[in-house]
Amino acid sequence: MTDPIRYGIVGVSGYGSTHADCVEAIEGVELVAGAATSRSSLEPFEAERGATGYTDHVEMLEGEDLDAVSVCTPSGTHAEITIDAARAGVHPLVEKPLDVRIDRVDRMIEVADECGVRLGGVFQRRFTPERWTARQWVDEGRFGDMILADTAVKYHRSQEYYDGWHGTRDLDGGVLLQQASHFVDLLQWLTGGIERVDATTDTLAHEMECEDVAVVTVEFENGAYGSIEATTAVQGATRERVELNGTDGSYSSGTFALDGEEVDPDLEEPPCGTGLEGQIRDFVAAVREDRPPLVDGREARDAVEVVLAAYASASLDRAVRVDEVREFAAHT
Repeated sequence: MTDPIRYGIVGVSGYGSTHADCVEAIEGVELVAGAATSRSSLEPFEAERGATGYTDHVEMLEGEDLDAVSVCTPSGTHAEITIDAARAGVHPLVEKPLDVRIDRVDRMIEVADECGVRLGGVFQRRFTPERWTARQWVDEGRFGDMILADTAVKYHRSQEYYDGWHGTRDLDGGVLLQQASHFVDLLQWLTGGIERVDATTDTLAHEMECEDVAVVTVEFENGAYGSIEATTAVQGATRERVELNGTDGSYSSGTFALDGEEVDPDLEEPPCGTGLEGQIRDFVAAVREDRPPLVDGREARDAVEVVLAAYASASLDRAVRVDEVREFAAHT
């Protein structure tokens, strides 16, 4: 494929606008269309981008001969839009989480495979030199045997934020599925996988359907232990942290240490660049080269599965293996 990649955005406001900025910055990609449910969202998109706006994403998929599309709508709508894109022969890159239900996520992956399109999931926080290097050091065993690994995500969201669709189980989920999912992904990706969770969740500071605080004890596939702490109910806290601790060294959000001494490593650059632009650049290259993107649908599924296992654990008041999550659909 040597012609420009014809790209569309479903959900052009909010983070969809950031996707559009990144697409426009990538050589060999043409942003040609966007879809939203209201004309008020589409008018500035059309004026600023010179692209065609649609109030029906199916019309856009059928009418624009697209190669790829970013899906940036509420999470509970991702599966329907992604499946529509795949059936139209359009490669979908889907904002986190892939969807809010594991059966929908599995259907997205199944249909993408059936239709021969590449499905990508957005986890751009992997795409930094320090995290790329930390993952490489884990693979090389430079930290020794992993003992502990944890993440903490401490944000503030107003009640107004939750007065609409945010925080609902059908469209959004709580702090674990939304704000913390990037860091759940980082934790499982950096360590090689999460095997078992034991979670407590609560709603302490908002009127909302889902949780605004969660504490999860984690057992990893490599035998290590750890935790996930997440909330949207505090102010003035350290916002986010990911830490790995092994017998020979540690990594903590930018700091590397070996044998008890801080070191200054040669950082490994992600292959297609950093942040969201780097991830979209990789996705576009995957479409051109007919290969899986660096974060494909199956990789992006892992974080959803971990969070839904935590939801099941909190509901059942016991530890849950991550691979059991499909058995507990009523609790997730």
